[in-house]
Amino acid sequence: MNSKNDVLIIEDSPAIGMLLKNYLEKLGYTQIHICSNGATGITTFKDLISNNKDSIVLLDYMLPDTDARSVLTQMFEVKPNIRVLLVTATEEDDEGVKDMIRLGAYQYLQKPIRFEHIKSAFETIEEEDNFFKKESSQVDMMSKQIEELESKIRYRVDMTLQSTSNFSLSFLQNLFNDSSEYLSTYLKELEQQGKITRLSDKKEIACSQCDSTSITQIFYCPSCKSSKFRSGKLIEHYECGNISEDNTYVNDLCPSCKKLIKALGVDYRVMKNHYICNDCSNFFPQLSTDYVCLKCQHKFGLDECKWKTSPFYKTNSI
Repeated sequence: MNSKNDVLIIEDSPAIGMLLKNYLEKLGYTQIHICSNGATGITTFKDLISNNKDSIVLLDYMLPDTDARSVLTQMFEVKPNIRVLLVTATEEDDEGVKDMIRLGAYQYLQKPIRFEHIKSAFETIEEEDNFFKKESSQVDMMSKQIEELESKIRYRVDMTLQSTSNFSLSFLQNLFNDSSEYLSTYLKELEQQGKITRLSDKKEIACSQCDSTSITQIFYCPSCKSSKFRSGKLIEHYECGNISEDNTYVNDLCPSCKKLIKALGVDYRVMKNHYICNDCSNFFPQLSTDYVCLKCQHKFGLDECKWKTSPFYKTNSI
C-alpha cells in the first residue's frame, strides 16, 4: 500500500479542524497537522517541506491574522506545485474565490463541508499521484500506457470543464506536461459535441527559462519584500497627520493626539483597500508582484517574461 501524504489543515475553528481530522483519519491519513492561523500554518508547512514531506493543504478562506491569499503566495514561494484545497462559506462565483483559483488553488470546497466532496478531492489527488509515479518495465506495455495516458488526459480535461469557464491549449499542455497531438484531437471532439467553443487565440505570460505558461503570481511588500501582509482600511486624521488602521481609532479617538474625529472629509478621511505589512508595518495601496513558474520554479518579473499564443476555449453549459 502506498504511503499517504501529510495533511495540513489551516482552520481557525477548532471544531471544524477536529471534524476534518477525524474524517481524514478514516480515509487512512495518519499524519495530520492542524493550525489555527496563517502564521503557524506557514511555519508548519515550511517544516514539512524541509523534512521532504509532501502535503495536501486544506486552507480556510477567512483567517484571523492574515489573508488566505497571503498564505497561498508564501506557500507557492516555497513549493510552487503544492495542492491547496480552499475551504470557504463564500460562494464559488465570488471574485475573491475566483482570484484564489486563478492563483493556483487546486480545488474549492464550500462550507458546510460535505464529506463526500472531501473524499472525492483526496481520491483524485491519490489517483494523480499513483498515475504519475507508475513506471512500466515492459516494452509490450507501451500500448496500454498510451491508452491509459489518453484516458487520464480525457479525465483531467473533463474535470477542467467542471471547474473553469475558459482555458487555453497551452494551459492544458502544461497541466499534463504533454504537447502531443492527442490534446488537440480531444478538444476537437469536445467541440463537435458542443461542450466547448473555440474562441480567438490567447496570449499568455510564459516562463523566461522553460517557456511554460503554468505561471502563478506571488505578492510582497514593496518596502521590505515580505510576503506577510494583510488587507485593511486606514484612517488619516488631518489635524495631526496620523495614519493608522481603523481599529486603532477606539471610540473615534485618534490614537496619536487623542482628539475626537467627527466629520468625514473635514476631520479625517478613510483610505480603503490598502495593504499593511506585518513585518515593517508600512502600508500601500498596491502590492509588488513577481511570477513563479510552476514547472521549473523559476522566479521572474514582468519585464523578463515571454509571451505565448495558443487556441482559447470557453466551456458551454449543457
